[in-house]
Amino acid sequence: MAFGSSSAIFRAWPLAIFGQGQTAAVLPAGYAGLGADTVKVALFNNTVTPDKDAALTSTGYNTGTWTTGNEVTDATNWTATGRTLASKTLTNPATGVFMFDAADTAGGGNVTLSNAYGCLVYDDTITAGTGGIADQGVCFNSFGGAQSVTAGTFTIVWAANGILRITV
Repeated sequence: MAFGSSSAIFRAWPLAIFGQGQTAAVLPAGYAGLGADTVKVALFNNTVTPDKDAALTSTGYNTGTWTTGNEVTDATNWTATGRTLASKTLTNPATGVFMFDAADTAGGGNVTLSNAYGCLVYDDTITAGTGGIADQGVCFNSFGGAQSVTAGTFTIVWAANGILRITV
């Protein structure tokens, strides 16, 4: 399979962070909220098969399809585990809408990358919890095809509608 052209939130993510209707004791260990936690973005090639319906244990960084063997990295400026999102915001831009956004994410300096088809946005603060998954995936975003750069700047320009947007 291939990365494809769609982007989506993992359905397991809100179930885990909202405690699946349970007590706070079942929330992911270390989770304080997207605004407070360290949230990262890692690049992936076209051998991943994103699945918004994947089990929670298959959504985290270096689990399921998101293993480091499928990750696209640069030796110094876009290393394994990805880049930390900066200037994160949580807003409700319209009635019944929740949006998570951040500043555009750039590699630090000259970057050489090839065949980045998309990315995994994940909560690096989560150490375990419901399903025992650390570095729990929040969503995945497709770049619509292969993206590459040689000795330049690689930047993910997040959509005006945010990294993820939920209508409730």
